[in-house]
Amino acid sequence: MDAKETVMALYQAYGSGDAARIGALLHDDVSWIAPPGNATQVAFGLGRAEDAGAPYGANTLRHADIVRFMAYNFARFFGAPRNEFRAIAAQGERVYVEHRLNATLPNGRAYVNDYCFAFEVSEGKVRAIREYMDTRGGWAQVFGAEEGRPLLAFVEGRPAA
Repeated sequence: MDAKETVMALYQAYGSGDAARIGALLHDDVSWIAPPGNATQVAFGLGRAEDAGAPYGANTLRHADIVRFMAYNFARFFGAPRNEFRAIAAQGERVYVEHRLNATLPNGRAYVNDYCFAFEVSEGKVRAIREYMDTRGGWAQVFGAEEGRPLLAFVEGRPAA
């Protein structure tokens, strides 16, 4: 698979909730850097609103937590998710994906946000993920006028049905 095919395979695996399939597409030393203090991190108790600002390391997820988020936690937070892909561009080992995510949040609110992801692929696996989004818009949709607080616990494995 080329870099673009690898990234699109990761999106498909992400949507399946298959931890083994997701993990197989991620390099052992993969990192995912998202904007610090974003609403999803805060809602899972993985960050605080006051963390917002320049990336500093505490907002970086590694292999095991990326698999846990993609396989188990994403679908718990974003109900009936639908990605509308707008652009996918690849240059060598780098792939850029722009999409809009539509979903329903655990509190019943609608969620619509635009994202841009920059992926680095090495040896046929995703080695780095950098996420960009409208953090203020996401915050307003998740928490409204309420103070940001954990809404769900970040689970370590597939939750019981």
